[in-house]
Amino acid sequence: MKHILLILSLFISINISLFAQHQQNIESLVELGNDLIKLNDYKGALEKFNEALVMLPSYTSAINGKATVLVLMEDYKSAFKIIEEGIKNNPDYAAYYLTRGKINIFKEKFEDAIEDFDLALDLNKTASNKELENNAYVNRGAAYQKLFENDKALADYSKAIELNPENPNVYMYRGFLYYQNADYTTSINDFNTVIEIDEENPYAYYNRGMAYIKLNDNDKACQDFHKSCQLGNTNACKMIVTRCMNKKK
Repeated sequence: MKHILLILSLFISINISLFAQHQQNIESLVELGNDLIKLNDYKGALEKFNEALVMLPSYTSAINGKATVLVLMEDYKSAFKIIEEGIKNNPDYAAYYLTRGKINIFKEKFEDAIEDFDLALDLNKTASNKELENNAYVNRGAAYQKLFENDKALADYSKAIELNPENPNVYMYRGFLYYQNADYTTSINDFNTVIEIDEENPYAYYNRGMAYIKLNDNDKACQDFHKSCQLGNTNACKMIVTRCMNKKK
C-alpha cells in the first residue's frame, strides 16, 4: 500500500511540474508577443500568440494579445470576432472589453466604445490593474472627445494623467482639448509638459505655437514653429512662411 501511494504521489508531482512548465512556456510566448508589439513587429507578435493558443486555446492573455495585434494591423473584423468569442467564454475578463472598446472607436461606434470602457473599469476594480485602468480612461476620453463631450473627455484624461504622469500623449490630448475650449494658457501648460517629457516632439511645439498665436504672442509662436519645422512638421514650416516671414517684413 505504501509502495502504491509513493508511486501515486510521484506521478502527481511529475504532472504538477509538467503543468507548471507548460504554463510558464505559454506565459513566455505571450510576453514575447507583447514585446514584439512594442517593436512594431506585428507579424512576429501574431505568431507568438498563435503558438500560445495552440498550447492552450482558452488562454485569455493570448486571445486578447492576438486581437490587439489584429487591431494594430487594421483587421478589425477578425479582432472583433476573436474578442466576442473570448467574452462569450470568459465574460469577467476586463481586458476583453478594453480591446473591444478600441475596436468600436475605430468603427466609429463611440457610444458602444464608452460602454465597453465602463465595463472594463468596473470589472477591473477587484483586480486593480493600473495599466488597464489608465488605458481605459485614455480611450474613453478619446471616445468622449469624438462625441464632443469635452468636459467628460477632460476628466478622463486628467484621471489617466493622475495614474501615469509620464505619458506625453495624454497631455497632448488634454492640451488640445483646452485649446478647443479657448483655454490657451492651460493648453500651453500641457504642451510644456509634453516637451519636458519628450523634447523632440514636433507636434507639441506646433500646438504650443498655435496657442501663443491665440494669445497674440507672435514671437514665441514663431520660435515654436521654427523648432517644430526643424523636427519635421510641415505644417509648422508653412506657418513660418505665412506668419513669421511676413512679420519680419
